[in-house]
Amino acid sequence: MTKSVHEALKRSGVFQGLDDSDLSKIEPLCAEKTFEEGALILEEDGRGGQVFVLVSGRVDIEVRAPFDQQKSQKIATLRSGELFGEVSLVDGFLRSANARAAERCSLLSIDDQKLRALMDADHKVGYKVMKNVSRILAARIRDTNMKLRNTLSEITYY
Repeated sequence: MTKSVHEALKRSGVFQGLDDSDLSKIEPLCAEKTFEEGALILEEDGRGGQVFVLVSGRVDIEVRAPFDQQKSQKIATLRSGELFGEVSLVDGFLRSANARAAERCSLLSIDDQKLRALMDADHKVGYKVMKNVSRILAARIRDTNMKLRNTLSEITYY
């Protein structure tokens, strides 16, 4: 793997607290990928299997509109260093949203099963990664709750 992969892992919040030796165990699990603007990276209800770290560019996270499955609604935009596809790492279920390249982007794709195997074999790495994933998910839930609260207040008071 290249030095850029190591640096991308180091900058990502999901691998915060891991030292260079720990990161060197994760590097072989990574595949570098590039997507052009508008490309669908993950499809809602598709099978999981990889978690992604955004190296450069932006990725929009979208969900299908409730009454028109052909339309989607952007719910977030991710930037360099951020993680996506992490829910399948946690529960192994189908994807809960689309991920689409908002502009040309580079990312690291990490195989879920191989990362889980590493985390099972090296409990220190596993604890730190899952602690960071939990922190990321908690922040996203908190943000979603605020958006829901704001939407409900608009509906209730207008």
